[in-house]
Amino acid sequence: MTDQNRNYDHDEFSNATDSTRKSGHQKVERQQELQASPQVLIVMVTVMIVLAAIGSLIFRGRIAQTRNLEFLKKIQTGIRFHLVKDQAISAVQLEPIDSERELVLFEPATKSRSAMYYKLDKTPAILGENVKEAQLDKDEMNTNIIKISFDSAGASLFADFTANHIGEQLAIVYGDRVISAPVIQSRITGGEAQISGPNIEVILDEIRNAEEHNATATALPEKE
Repeated sequence: MTDQNRNYDHDEFSNATDSTRKSGHQKVERQQELQASPQVLIVMVTVMIVLAAIGSLIFRGRIAQTRNLEFLKKIQTGIRFHLVKDQAISAVQLEPIDSERELVLFEPATKSRSAMYYKLDKTPAILGENVKEAQLDKDEMNTNIIKISFDSAGASLFADFTANHIGEQLAIVYGDRVISAPVIQSRITGGEAQISGPNIEVILDEIRNAEEHNATATALPEKE
């Protein structure tokens, strides 16, 4: 009986030890889980932040791309280049005008100069449809400029035209207004040009107004 009791006691002790070990292991595992949980949360939060940032960049990139395409479209449909034949502070001073070959357009006044009227060749030297790229930029004085690049046909036309009209003025026209009329200094190759001067705000204002109009037209009506 004594040996049996000892065996029973030994078995009970072994079971108790096993239970204690299991309990200890469980506590250790729980502690490890508790310690690991904050790390896992940190990793998850970091991943979510990174994904959100990537999504934001993609979204902004798409918006920027859309705006650039809209800007280019406005330039392509609105801009053209005409040779200047004469200029004056009033349209009357430019008469007579051959309506079949000539047209008179107005350049708005700026802070540094009065308004001006230009007699232009009616047929454009280059059309906006030859512009393949257009972007708004800043010059060294931090004022707005528009940089444009022509397609191959436009680049060739621009180079030949500037070569044949050195010393004459080339009017950059947008819609029915002259934006600027710089003097051609030399043959311009490379298919790139820059539109500058205060009157480019005429272009930018029209584009802004068009964007605001489109945004208003597409906005959903508020629910009552």
